[in-house]
Amino acid sequence: MNEPTEDREAGSRIGLKWIFVAIAAAGIGAGLLLLATAPDPEALPPAKAQAPVLATHLVEALPHQPRTTITALLEPRREVEIFSEMAGRVVEVGADEFDSVEGGQMLVRMDPLLAHVAVNRAEAAIARAKSQGVLAQAQLQRNQGLARVDVASRAALDEAENASRQARAARLEAEAALAEARDRLAKMQIDAPFSGVLRAFAVEAGEYLRPGERIAELLDVGALRVRVTLSDRQIVSVLTGTEATLDVDARPGETFRGRVISVGGAADSRSRKFPILLEIDNSAGRLLPGMVAQVDLSLGESRQLMAVPLDSVLDEFGLRYVFVVSGDSQNGWLATKRRIETRPISFQPTTLEVSAGLAEGERIATSSIRQLRDGMAVRPLTGEAAGIHTVRKTEQ
Repeated sequence: MNEPTEDREAGSRIGLKWIFVAIAAAGIGAGLLLLATAPDPEALPPAKAQAPVLATHLVEALPHQPRTTITALLEPRREVEIFSEMAGRVVEVGADEFDSVEGGQMLVRMDPLLAHVAVNRAEAAIARAKSQGVLAQAQLQRNQGLARVDVASRAALDEAENASRQARAARLEAEAALAEARDRLAKMQIDAPFSGVLRAFAVEAGEYLRPGERIAELLDVGALRVRVTLSDRQIVSVLTGTEATLDVDARPGETFRGRVISVGGAADSRSRKFPILLEIDNSAGRLLPGMVAQVDLSLGESRQLMAVPLDSVLDEFGLRYVFVVSGDSQNGWLATKRRIETRPISFQPTTLEVSAGLAEGERIATSSIRQLRDGMAVRPLTGEAAGIHTVRKTEQ
């Protein structure tokens, strides 16, 4: 009974083998048929490489005005502290703290009684000296006449001359005392030395002032000043009279004009920078001392320069390169790698000045520069091939 079963299993295995052989033969036949009917690869045209699309800039020489912007505080043109030169009791006050005052306006008046008395006493002394002088001169003339006829002695003549000189000296002394008394009387009233604003004024009527006592602080705000410092390379381009513009944080949207009135002749020993002083007209009263201003200052004359976007420059081991795009729409465009020399432009962090390596009118790639290779075929963006996309005008 086992023999028929083994025969059947052997027959099944032989049948599966023939099935696999048939399938393999069919596959081989299909492959040969496809190979026979496929086109010849050498007869097909080669695949054309796709040229990358680039944004470009046309390099031009454009006017450039070197400038610098510095943050500074506005200061008054003048500021003085006013002191009392005389002692006395305050009888009148002519202003309050923070008031605007005119030049010559009375600020404080002290009791002038004693000063008036001193002036009257000095005037009386002058009158007395004049009378003594007239008498001494008359006596001198009388003795001189007697001496000519040998009636008066030489000693009497000398005494008369001495009395005349003493009378003249007494009159000069009295006149000096009168000038001093009048000066003391004038100083019993304290006036504003110039127009301005009283930043401090702490005096009240009835208060007793002593010589040397501070009574006020006066600021001249008709014009304000700004002190800024520049480097040695910047200071050589600044002259007295150089114009500047100011943007004040407290006055947004307004621009004020100033000019350089003084240029420092030596650098600060610590900062190694050179100071300059600018003055701004404030007749309209729009500005106040202590406000923060952004000073925009021109440095020298305008000049021509070629600038390129920072994104178009490839930095390799400290050397800088650009890809110059040349060609035309018919023959195609090529990107050529070229080394250039550059230097930064103040206050334009996204732009570099080209000092060597490029000529005006050449076009450079500004996109995909890290994927480019020297001599690679490229395609400028539509419109740029006609030269309508250029480096924007530099502003400083």
